[in-house]
Amino acid sequence: MKDTLYLTINAQGVQSMRKSYTGCRKDEVVVKLNVEVAKEAFQPPVIEQFVKVNDWKSGVDIDDVKFEEQWITEEEAEIIREKRLQKMKEILENQGYSIEKSTKK
Repeated sequence: MKDTLYLTINAQGVQSMRKSYTGCRKDEVVVKLNVEVAKEAFQPPVIEQFVKVNDWKSGVDIDDVKFEEQWITEEEAEIIREKRLQKMKEILENQGYSIEKSTKK
């Protein structure tokens, strides 16, 4: 049996477990779990697995913009956004993550 689950977690703990990604709020993180259980494993005792999620940004500097004014144009904001997304993608891939394009907007 293979399945994928999405855990929505905040500082208080797991808030939901879903079969599809539904997005999250600013104070939450979504953990995608790919689970595979061998046919022979469907018997007692209870199986336990420990999962630890580290901060992928730890030790990574993405401070790439020095603001000289109190405002930026929409075009500048888009350029900054694209550069940061590309940098984050590279960082995550270097740490062994796979990046999927979201179908949600």
